[in-house]
Amino acid sequence: MNLYRMPEIFIGKDAAKSLGAVLAKIAARRVFVVTGPHVGKSAEFALLKAIAAEDGRTVKVFSDTSADPSIQLVETIADDARAFRADVVIGIGGGSPLDAAKIVAVLIEHRVPASSLVGTNLVPRRSVPLLLVPTTAGTASEVTIYSILTDTVAQMKAAVCSAEIIPDYAFLIPEMTFSMPASVTAATGIDALCHATEAYTSKRRNPYSDVCALKAVKLIAENLRSAQAEPKNAAARENMLMASLFAGLSFNNSSTTAVHAFAYPLGGMHHIPHGLANSLMFSAVFRHNTPGNEERMADLADAFCGRREAHALVPAVAQLRRDLGMPMSLKEAGVPESDLEAMSRNVMTVTRLLSVNANPVTLDDARRIYREAFDGV
Repeated sequence: MNLYRMPEIFIGKDAAKSLGAVLAKIAARRVFVVTGPHVGKSAEFALLKAIAAEDGRTVKVFSDTSADPSIQLVETIADDARAFRADVVIGIGGGSPLDAAKIVAVLIEHRVPASSLVGTNLVPRRSVPLLLVPTTAGTASEVTIYSILTDTVAQMKAAVCSAEIIPDYAFLIPEMTFSMPASVTAATGIDALCHATEAYTSKRRNPYSDVCALKAVKLIAENLRSAQAEPKNAAARENMLMASLFAGLSFNNSSTTAVHAFAYPLGGMHHIPHGLANSLMFSAVFRHNTPGNEERMADLADAFCGRREAHALVPAVAQLRRDLGMPMSLKEAGVPESDLEAMSRNVMTVTRLLSVNANPVTLDDARRIYREAFDGV
């Protein structure tokens, strides 16, 4: 068993106050902030920016990150940060700005193509401090070894996997998630659920990842509906941040599996947001994974809906997705039926994830799984 280190994490309404103390501790003077256009206009962001600028620190903000940032975009942001002579990088936002910030912190000092970092353990040692503040509760980018970029040529997601991009500090501030739209709350919450359930069934699972996964599943079942229905419910929002954290610690030390693999072509070819793509693939993949893994599925069902039955998990999660108002099929999400074959072939190249899936996946399996997801079966 190999466990990755954690960043130092500040959690709760007072976590924002710790940002200034950390910047003073690391003697930061030139602060480069990576965020998105929506977050960059919020009052909560303005407060964090003001804290970052305390004690005479200079702050520069890049707020034009896009969903599923491309390899080319992170290189552009890194050029901006390098020209600014940044001595610390702060990522504030959902998974896309955080993933971009993780790569920018590397490229500031290492002038290499971002594409050269794609893969496992290909990132050179980073010395620029990295601080992350999530504004969604789902990706767990603030604690993981992963940064997911988009290869626009291959029309596929490209994963950078390295302990060198684990941030030094993370700040989980419930108020930063209050302005999440209902659809984003749903998609990111289901993303966290996929992280936890996939980690629990991964061939690389271990006792540590198991404990974190089951805790995350329970927290999501108890809090996601409330977080969406009551956006300023601080307790539900904090619990969802905690759920995302536990799910992240789980898959960071085990792995996601076929749900994420099948989501990659949806994001790369059709730009479906990551959490929604995972949601659309959950039922078909977990039905495929249930035979031979009934004990694990029963554990997950027990944590999620209090029914220790292997086949209870998929319908219970489907009901949650309906309650959250999410699309229930690839067809409903606008994926053309004519692309199912290309996606089936593309997913078979994601061997990093398919190799640790609970059950093997053949090309015929991939075709069936995408067909079920298209029909919403």
